[in-house]
Amino acid sequence: MNLISILIALAIETFYRPVQEWRRFDWFERYVDGFLARAEEQTWRDGPLGLLLVLGSVVFGVWLVEAMLDGVAAFFGFLFGIAVLVYCLGPKDLEAELDEFIDAMERGDEEAACLRATALLGHDVGDNEQTMLEQVKAGLVIEANNRLFAVIFWFMLLGPVGAALFRSTVVLRRHLRLIDSGFARSVEDLYRILIWLPARLLVLGFALAGSFVDTVSRWRAFSDIWAADSESLLVESGLGAIAHEPHAETGKPDLEGVIQLMALIKRTLLVWLAALALMTLTGWVF
Repeated sequence: MNLISILIALAIETFYRPVQEWRRFDWFERYVDGFLARAEEQTWRDGPLGLLLVLGSVVFGVWLVEAMLDGVAAFFGFLFGIAVLVYCLGPKDLEAELDEFIDAMERGDEEAACLRATALLGHDVGDNEQTMLEQVKAGLVIEANNRLFAVIFWFMLLGPVGAALFRSTVVLRRHLRLIDSGFARSVEDLYRILIWLPARLLVLGFALAGSFVDTVSRWRAFSDIWAADSESLLVESGLGAIAHEPHAETGKPDLEGVIQLMALIKRTLLVWLAALALMTLTGWVF
């Protein structure tokens, strides 16, 4: 059933673009800010316990609704799972945002390109064209994992609860990215834990959907697949999988690399779906 839910959610994501406007997480950010303000004098706030209380309330709420709907009829629980998954994807369409960035670069509008890149990556990218391109290429594979692949992974593993847990963590991480506190560091630690396994599976997908040899050649040692930083491993493997060499032509931005990366991400999604279908048919997953 989880595979069917994923296919329906991806179809909604592809063919009903207005769904992106429904993904608003400002309510969650206000809730977190209020919680941190009320617990300002508490020593446990800036640590794992504070994070557990914040995320636990969201996760428990999703679990409770799912359990209640399943108690009425399994079909209602199935629909709720699809709704949660659709809400937790994105929040914006990665390819559409990338197309806007590419269009601005091709027009030579560096200001618009900078704004598009900042919106895509969630942080300032500067105004140097080459630096901007490199940051977009690196950020593209990380955003693909955060917006799509890791959400699918945790949904397959834990259902709606898993998708909600991962999306809440990513939203918290972005919301607190400029804050140095024990709470923010706990969020970062949880994020690193949650992306560790889906990042490795995404790297495997890159190798299968792109150049396997060039993907592996980017690793300093085979142990990197276990020990390397997850985001760095994603970037190096993604760039290796496309085996792209920048053009020597001067005066024009080399956009072929980001175009190839987006194509790689779409091929990798097909690899993942094929693998999930095979595991479902053989009874490995449900």
